[in-house]
Amino acid sequence: MRGSLRRKFRPGLGALLAGLAVIALGRSGNSMAAADQGCPEVIEKVVANSRLTSSRFYYLSQLEPYIGRDYRNLPCFLQAVGGTALSNATLVIDRDITLAEPLVLPARFTLAGTGIEGEGKLRFIGLPRGVSAIQFAPGASHSTIRDLSVSGPGAGGHIGIDVSGASIIFIRDVRINGFYAGIYGARPGLSALSIYIERCNIHNNDYNVLMHRDAFHWRIRDCILNQATAWGVRVYGPDDDPAPPTPGQNLGSGNDHLIAGSRIEGCGEGGIMLGSHAAMLMNNRFEQNGGVGGTGILILPTAGSTRLMSNMLYSNNLVDDSAAQDTESWGTITGG
Repeated sequence: MRGSLRRKFRPGLGALLAGLAVIALGRSGNSMAAADQGCPEVIEKVVANSRLTSSRFYYLSQLEPYIGRDYRNLPCFLQAVGGTALSNATLVIDRDITLAEPLVLPARFTLAGTGIEGEGKLRFIGLPRGVSAIQFAPGASHSTIRDLSVSGPGAGGHIGIDVSGASIIFIRDVRINGFYAGIYGARPGLSALSIYIERCNIHNNDYNVLMHRDAFHWRIRDCILNQATAWGVRVYGPDDDPAPPTPGQNLGSGNDHLIAGSRIEGCGEGGIMLGSHAAMLMNNRFEQNGGVGGTGILILPTAGSTRLMSNMLYSNNLVDDSAAQDTESWGTITGG
């Protein structure tokens, strides 16, 4: 179904997105991960006086004698852990802690909690504008975040989990709220490849999931993506991305995304906005995004080869403005 392009943008949104990409890249993006080596002396103490369950599976509470009772040195520990006797391991967050610095995860590392709403919680406050609460070391791959609750301050242009520069990342059974973008990728000059998001509750962010042009092959399955201030999921294409392109960089445009079996409900401006190539939406439920009669799915002129299969739109509309006019839709159900 084609219709008028009914986009709602808050004042200054483009400037905020562009500024977020540039500010965070300089302050806390992968450049920071490359420059800051953390505190290797802490790793040495932990290894020398090991009280851990295992060097490959250990708990935050077991690190308390080394990183402090308030766990304020956890960011420093994670910066240093890659390539040590404690790397390629699982760290279980078994405390409810508050941090004022971002966490940078190395490759082949699992950050786990005690359940999606268990005792293991990470609360971030006081981060500079544009800083990502959790990010990955340059080129990190095969890392996992699971069974954890991650919350932000609710304002300030922060990102919850930033997968820029990473690939083959698994985010499972995680609750994320209180950020500008719950999950984000990728910053200028970086890509975010093969990101798997499953069984997560991502809610009450400005954008629950936000993808730029250099995000490729994301899979979002069986998630709750509700009550975003703006859009539940926003995917930029090559011609509508406000983040500045990197000179000489040609990574193409974001494509081949799958969103399946998810609930996208009660988002302020709309459910899912697509501007990229070859996205598939399958077996999702949309309800009262942008209010009764609002937009559940908006396919922008920049989008192409979009496929829709067995989606339920209850009191929501499908608006298809693809310039390519090649959207394929099967079994779409509307009601309410």
